[in-house]
Amino acid sequence: MKSSRKDIVIGFILIIALVGGIFFYKNLKTPKVLPTSTPLTIKSKIEGLFNYVIPDDLDSIELKDVTGGIYRGIAARKFEKRIFTITVLADLPDLSSNEFYEGWVFSGDKFISIGKLRIAKGGFLVDFTSNTDYSSYNKVTVTKEKVNDNKPESLILEGSF
Repeated sequence: MKSSRKDIVIGFILIIALVGGIFFYKNLKTPKVLPTSTPLTIKSKIEGLFNYVIPDDLDSIELKDVTGGIYRGIAARKFEKRIFTITVLADLPDLSSNEFYEGWVFSGDKFISIGKLRIAKGGFLVDFTSNTDYSSYNKVTVTKEKVNDNKPESLILEGSF
């Protein structure tokens, strides 16, 4: 029996269709793994807002909103060569003209102001430097102030080393 060329071509097409159908069916059954994004930490979000990288050799903490809101911040400190430095970066809303944000460090019931936060790219910032070692002051807060009287008023952010 002789096969015609037409029968060979049709057979070849059927085999290709069958193999293609098998591959298609296998791809339908293979679970798709969607790429997952790495969740951003508060530190990386704040660094992105300020376009500022907090060096890894600094001791840093997250400052959390104690008002139940969405505000956040980072405090980073270091004591080296008899110089204590602490920087606070905070993502906070703008204030009215008679208010300001102030940073504080606490050791038990003792506290000192580390200064008024100033507007910076992305939020608010304060840098504090001292020849006194305040490393034992482990609690950091940011308050909203109306009176410059060296007394903390309305607590907004806090965190502890």
